[in-house]
Amino acid sequence: LIKYGMPGSDGAIESIRRTNGRFEYRTIGGGNPQGICGSGLIDLLAELCRHGQMTPKGVFANKTYEMPVVPEYGITFSREDASNLAQAKAANYCGQFIVMRQFGIGPEDITKLYLAGGFANYVNVQNAIEIGFLAPVPPDRIVKIGNASIQGAREVLLSRSKRQSIESLVKRIEHVELETTLDFFEVFVEGCQFKPMPRELTSASVLK
Repeated sequence: LIKYGMPGSDGAIESIRRTNGRFEYRTIGGGNPQGICGSGLIDLLAELCRHGQMTPKGVFANKTYEMPVVPEYGITFSREDASNLAQAKAANYCGQFIVMRQFGIGPEDITKLYLAGGFANYVNVQNAIEIGFLAPVPPDRIVKIGNASIQGAREVLLSRSKRQSIESLVKRIEHVELETTLDFFEVFVEGCQFKPMPRELTSASVLK
């Protein structure tokens, strides 16, 4: 739960950056801010770390519990917010880290990383990489594809060859049980920090 978090609807801060000691932002619909949606929170975390206002462990540099983001509208960001986001991010981090390591590849080996869904369309990729939300895949290999589930369902319904292709692909998918990985807890704890994922995905790398 994020105190001033909200879905990506009118009034949500969708992007934010720190300039000259204050935050500049853009809201969906262009109106007054009512809260911060997912893409805005990723920007906020990256900006706080980039400007030395928050440590990778989510502790504010001035040791306060809460800081103003848009004071004129009462929107703030707290250590509890940072902690909740850290745990949500860690789950995403574990999925990427453990699966890549399982198959002996690193971020540089990925030729295409597809980001699906409405949320992904608005994510600042570089900021997401900086806080470890995304693996450090070269940004020019990251492709935003929008609502992949609807497009996939449409293709399966309208094309027999597409359906056969997907049925073949499903049979070749290998399921990886994250929680049974021996060092899952260590990877999760590392993923709670707001810093880039290491490029060398070894067991030892999570302890650095």
